[in-house]
Amino acid sequence: WKVMVEHRSLIQTELKEVNSGVRELSERDFLGPTERRRRLKVKEEEEPDGGGDGAASSSSAAKKEKKDHTEYFNDLERKAFRDKRKARRVKRRQAQRAKKETDANP
Repeated sequence: WKVMVEHRSLIQTELKEVNSGVRELSERDFLGPTERRRRLKVKEEEEPDGGGDGAASSSSAAKKEKKDHTEYFNDLERKAFRDKRKARRVKRRQAQRAKKETDANP
């Protein structure tokens, strides 16, 4: 119940932003992947194939090609994991040193 109330308030805030013009929604903001694919097919069918200098087709092809950012995010994840492990080791060593000091000085 609490989650639903939070989501409702977020949706209301977003609606206010859209209505006031602060935020502009695109098709990717609210449609699921199936509907996006369907709309893309309709859009492609509406675009004229052939004719013209070919600049439009090359720009649409460039839009369709997406960079694969997987490796970048994998590197970020590995770095975060290493940093987390390092922080744990440092904390463990500090705790061990503190324990040795308290054991040595009764």
